[in-house]
Amino acid sequence: MNRPLVFLVIVGALIAAGIILSFYGSQLTVQNIIVKEENILPDSAVQVSKELDPSVGETGVFAVVVIENFEEGTISVSVFDPLGSKIISKIVDKAKTEERFEITSGGTYKLEIKNSGQKESKVVVGLGYMPDAWTLSIGMIGFILLIVGLIGIVGIGVYSIRNRQKK
Repeated sequence: MNRPLVFLVIVGALIAAGIILSFYGSQLTVQNIIVKEENILPDSAVQVSKELDPSVGETGVFAVVVIENFEEGTISVSVFDPLGSKIISKIVDKAKTEERFEITSGGTYKLEIKNSGQKESKVVVGLGYMPDAWTLSIGMIGFILLIVGLIGIVGIGVYSIRNRQKK
């Protein structure tokens, strides 16, 4: 079999494996996170809630991404534990905010997003368990395989061009 063809099959397999692992890693990462897209009117709030249990995961995570009408200092985020105690309170100073928190007791955790600005804001919010290191590494391995495969395609092209010039 021709050498470039063998390399092309290997590189194709690397790219396919990279795509599959990247997709699978993404699915694993967000499977325990509730994600919602909400419009928040001026001087109003939106709540997102999720059942969390410390026996499943000890660390929770929330993320808020303002996708329309971001104004610094107008969006505030609070996380409440099942007893109603505020465990996190912060003002969103970037269009994307993510923070972890400890899951101390089982029950419904609530994420409240308030808009104190003059314009309606569109946000995407997520609340759930923080993925473990193994889950996050699956997506990273897939990304690395994709990069290696793409570099391999360039290498095969250079090899083929040099080989033709010698003939």
